Amino acid sequence: MLLFPVSQATALFYFQKQGLVASLIHQFKYEGVVAIGNHLGLWLGEQLHGSPHFKSITHIIPVPLHPKRQRKRGFNQAAVIAKKVAVVTQLPVLEHGLIRVKNTVQLAKAAHETRWATIQDAFEIHPNLKNQKGHFLLIDDVITTGATLNACCKALRKHHAVSVSIAAIAVRF
Repeated sequence: MLLFPVSQATALFYFQKQGLVASLIHQFKYEGVVAIGNHLGLWLGEQLHGSPHFKSITHIIPVPLHPKRQRKRGFNQAAVIAKKVAVVTQLPVLEHGLIRVKNTVQLAKAAHETRWATIQDAFEIHPNLKNQKGHFLLIDDVITTGATLNACCKALRKHHAVSVSIAAIAVRF
């Protein structure tokens, strides 16, 4: 449940724990098979570009990882996806528009009940973005409870009135 309004929301797939999409995302995210993320990002970009519901997007913002986790993983999976969406849509990516200031446990390993408290105040808007207006598209790999995207929306809307839409490769509720 999102506590902040979003203009639009979409995902390419429904995430099933033992399904093909889960396997692909695991290979991409944890085994470093970035080519999978590139392909999925292009696919998502094609779907967004062809949809009249996403025509007003002005900027793309990937959900950030904490710097420690990004160094360990070697990349931010949401940024990989966002950059490929941008190739198709020709929209600018604000890769550092949001900053993850709280190093939380991996939410994939956290209980559903604790995710909202865990991610609370984990993000801040980059100082250069504080006066940026527009319709931002938040990109993530998987939407599970919506807690991460809600925390991102909260950070974005704290400083000014913006429109926010969300897109992901998969959704799991």
